[in-house]
Amino acid sequence: MSQHDTQHLASLATAAGYVVAYDPEQLQNKVKTARSWYEEKPLATPERKAGRYAVWPLGTRRGTHSFKVRLGDALTELEQEFDQGASEPAPLVVIGKEVFVGPLERLPGDGFGERLHRIEDGGDLYPVEAGNYVVRVHTLDWRPDDRFWTEENEPTADAPPDFVVLLEPTDELPEAPSEVAELLSRLPKKTPTASKAVVSGKTWRSRHRAPVADPTPKRSRSRSAPRTGAARPGGKRGGVVKVKALAPGELGIGARVRHPHYGEGEVLFVKDGFPKAKVKFHDGEEKVDKSTLTVI
Repeated sequence: MSQHDTQHLASLATAAGYVVAYDPEQLQNKVKTARSWYEEKPLATPERKAGRYAVWPLGTRRGTHSFKVRLGDALTELEQEFDQGASEPAPLVVIGKEVFVGPLERLPGDGFGERLHRIEDGGDLYPVEAGNYVVRVHTLDWRPDDRFWTEENEPTADAPPDFVVLLEPTDELPEAPSEVAELLSRLPKKTPTASKAVVSGKTWRSRHRAPVADPTPKRSRSRSAPRTGAARPGGKRGGVVKVKALAPGELGIGARVRHPHYGEGEVLFVKDGFPKAKVKFHDGEEKVDKSTLTVI
């Protein structure tokens, strides 16, 4: 692994609220085991204590946001600028050639995990030499910096990750900590502003610019003037939105769908030729790949 390999960033979103790192070869015997082997108490399993996987609670509303993560052996100079500290040291034993970092839900079980396929917001595999490691997660507070946002409110290509998982070779494995602080608890608390959405009172946020108001005064509409728009949810008015009736199983506006990480939701926007759809889930609106949605 190179500490300068900042291009290999994985995205992850987790409904369970945990980030996990493990060598897939270490847990092949769990593929046909019920997922309850880790779901009930992910911090208290014999496998975690033995260093077969490491896990950290995220500390935000589950499944709400997508985070960027990088695995390496040192922080880059840019990452050091935004570093808010590291998690407690944890053991990790690697017997294969790769380490997976992603959502807790991608631990093997119920027949899943024999092979780890790349899916949107599902983490990724990193090449790692076999050996014993001390693993820590650094939380970075870069999102308030305007340098890393485009005019379309998307992170720039050179934006730092939200978390950096660092592996340090060791001759003696540390004990797995019984208590692990939430990763986002390391972010400094700041007062929310009207233009920045704050998650759970912390400074991790998605970027949303406030709409620009039209300075031209609007004339009052006479009572006899015809209405040109239909009322939208929330009392706002705009153009009439025509929604066609959907066939059973058809993906379209208004369809109820299920996403592997965000759960069930309703399609707000989808268009032929575009790979993503906008969906309203329980905890907010997200743009997701259409291939990850199942119509219900």
